[in-house]
Amino acid sequence: MKFIRPKVIGTLSIKTMMAGNLAVINDVTSSPNKIIIECRSTEHGEEIIKAIKEAKEGELLYF
Repeated sequence: MKFIRPKVIGTLSIKTMMAGNLAVINDVTSSPNKIIIECRSTEHGEEIIKAIKEAKEGELLYF
């Protein structure tokens, strides 16, 4: 999956979606900065959060 880091990331957390799968979600409500990325486990989700926080604005990430 390709992902371009937005300017505002807010607070990232791992939550369970309605279907029962896990996803990395931020608390931003505006659509250009909203992040929802599916993850396999909490460890995978923590790796995604770490990669997003370390990336610079506009950087392309692959998950």
